[in-house]
Amino acid sequence: MDLTLVFLIIFVAFLVRAIFGFGDALVAMPLLSVFIGIRLAAPLMALLALVIGLLIFYHNHSEVNYKMAGKLSLASLFGIPAGLIYLKNTDENIINLVLGMIILVFVVFRWGRFIIFKRSWGIIAYLAGFAGGMLGAAYNTSAPPVIMLLSSEKYTPAQFRTTLQAFFLFSGIGVVGGHLVSGNIDNKVLIYFLGGLPLVLISFYAGEWLQRKFDPEEFFRWVYSLLALLGLSLILKVVSG
Repeated sequence: MDLTLVFLIIFVAFLVRAIFGFGDALVAMPLLSVFIGIRLAAPLMALLALVIGLLIFYHNHSEVNYKMAGKLSLASLFGIPAGLIYLKNTDENIINLVLGMIILVFVVFRWGRFIIFKRSWGIIAYLAGFAGGMLGAAYNTSAPPVIMLLSSEKYTPAQFRTTLQAFFLFSGIGVVGGHLVSGNIDNKVLIYFLGGLPLVLISFYAGEWLQRKFDPEEFFRWVYSLLALLGLSLILKVVSG
């Protein structure tokens, strides 16, 4: 029964990722940690996330804003050592609380249709990439700054999803490499990975079909809803801890 639930969680999580470009960890990690433990769930999700990221990127590569993806990835290179050096010495609860509050304020502003970022503010892309690299290196939470930036740009859903995957692929390769070096990817992880792989493929094709059913405004309303859940989960993690 537990195994069935594990694979159901994987399917739902990556269906969300396939439709919106993110949200798999938000759905899966709290639940998988209960059933298989964080030591198994973390490398498993990293491997599966890399697979679906490659699929979304390859299938929609013509939609990628390579200039934006390049800025984000380049800046994250500088953010990674900063996160390892500085944020590792900062209370994680403070970071999660502040980040969660920033996300919720951002979502409220976006739901109110306030303009937050402008295309002319090129420096914002570098700052978002730097912050993403820094948070990813220290706390494995690289997504929020980049999602907030890209969701404020005048992108189509396909451009948003695929440009986001270009950044995630860059960081995801590093995460998987880290798990390999640390010895976290063992035979048990690989067995779960092979079992979950067909479900990721099904969720990818289902998500590609479903995301075309959204009009752009409805799509981004869902994006902001997922962001709000992400912000709340960070705050609740602090409060319940």
